[in-house]
Amino acid sequence: MTMDSSLHTEWGTARDRRRRPSGRRWIPLLFFLAVGALAGVVFFDLLVMPWFVRHGNETEVPDLRGMTVEESATVLAKAGLKTGTVQEAFHDRVAQGRIVRHSPPPGFRVKQGRAVDIVVSLGHQAVRVPEVEGENLVHARFLLSQAGLQAGEIRTIRSEEVPEGQVIASDPRPGTELAGRTSVDLLVSQGPSARLLVMPDVRGEDADEAAAYLEAAGFRVKRRFWPGSRSEWPRVSDQTPLPGYPVEEGGEVELVIGE
Repeated sequence: MTMDSSLHTEWGTARDRRRRPSGRRWIPLLFFLAVGALAGVVFFDLLVMPWFVRHGNETEVPDLRGMTVEESATVLAKAGLKTGTVQEAFHDRVAQGRIVRHSPPPGFRVKQGRAVDIVVSLGHQAVRVPEVEGENLVHARFLLSQAGLQAGEIRTIRSEEVPEGQVIASDPRPGTELAGRTSVDLLVSQGPSARLLVMPDVRGEDADEAAAYLEAAGFRVKRRFWPGSRSEWPRVSDQTPLPGYPVEEGGEVELVIGE
């Protein structure tokens, strides 16, 4: 082999090495391909599959409120759904045996075959009237509110045994269970009956002396003067009530003052 042919052979070998790509150059390409594949899977799982699921065998949950359990079962079956759990709860406005609410709620779109859980009304919750007899009116109101009730009509009456301001009785009676009613009427004591006094005759007496006498006897005195009738020694010209009339202790009497 000559020197020229040897040089030609070495040059060709070097040229082939330059044309032959290195294995490291494929790493970035493989990395981008892997990232693209992963992004495609995520896109399919998060967007494509949910779209197919949502637009598969879906149905809208009907409004079951106010129906009985039997009625709702028929409506659910027509929508391709079924009855799930059935719970009960007291409710003031929904009649007993009627559906109060359900989950999923009305109008919610779900896959057919889904179970719908419902809550059925037990009607009004019965409450027991608390013991309020002997309590003052303020505390009686508090006890009623604690039981979910309120004071209704309040009547008063004189009582020799029950102090003024205390509850004598309630209607309904304590211990009564109420359903659908929220008020309790109360009868409250006004205290003992007032002592009756006989109105004395003070006409013609000095106004100040007559007023002092009546107040000491347990009356409340109101004075009324005639226009232009005042003098140095005013006298009682008239009185209300008239002499001899019964007046409750603490009752008001009126003295008309003149000469």
